[in-house]
Amino acid sequence: MDNHQYTWLSEVLPPSPQRILDAGCGRGELAAELMRRGHTVTAIDISQEAVEAARAAGVPARRADITGHSGLADYDDGSLFDVIVMSLSLHHMHPLEAALDRVSGLLDEDGLLMVDEFAWDWADGAAAAWFYDTGSLLSAAGIADFPREPGRPGRDPAERWREAHGDHTPAADMIAAVAERFEVTSLRREPYLSRYIGGKVTNSSTDVVNELWRIERDRIAAGILPPTGFRLTARKM
Repeated sequence: MDNHQYTWLSEVLPPSPQRILDAGCGRGELAAELMRRGHTVTAIDISQEAVEAARAAGVPARRADITGHSGLADYDDGSLFDVIVMSLSLHHMHPLEAALDRVSGLLDEDGLLMVDEFAWDWADGAAAAWFYDTGSLLSAAGIADFPREPGRPGRDPAERWREAHGDHTPAADMIAAVAERFEVTSLRREPYLSRYIGGKVTNSSTDVVNELWRIERDRIAAGILPPTGFRLTARKM
């Protein structure tokens, strides 16, 4: 997890200890940080590989589904949570409405939903070109595991972007579905392309990732790139 996410957590999370469900915990970095901050964390993911990685990081993760539509048992141990965090997981959850209905049912009265997400549909041609050019350069330098397309010179970056992400839920749909079920208290558009590329950097260079984030942030401020991420907080109604 990046330092910018740490800052966001510090701003919006109530004081510890909170009962938190990390829905779509991935490799457990976020859950581990929340545990370090004194919260009681339940971490779930539908990927067995992710669950094993989270456990290796000291997170007592379990394989479970929040939607009940993946073939796994629907998550339900009778617990209610003060906070549910969905970090880069909601855009993978189908059907979206079933996932958010379940989230509402798992939150205690006045519980908090935190969504940190990828807004792929906000990207334009300039964003796609910056993403692929930057990733290819880092891959050529041997510091990122980034797929290049040497056999397809001149391919339109926007077309490549749409093909790669068309199965992800658009940001507008996620935000609208949350707003139908919760009281949205904060919505920020954020840089995301640098986080996306940073996840593929192989030498764990925080300097590279932080510099990418700075460049992207500055290009967004100048109107050259659009934001392609958002962070949302909402209360159970």
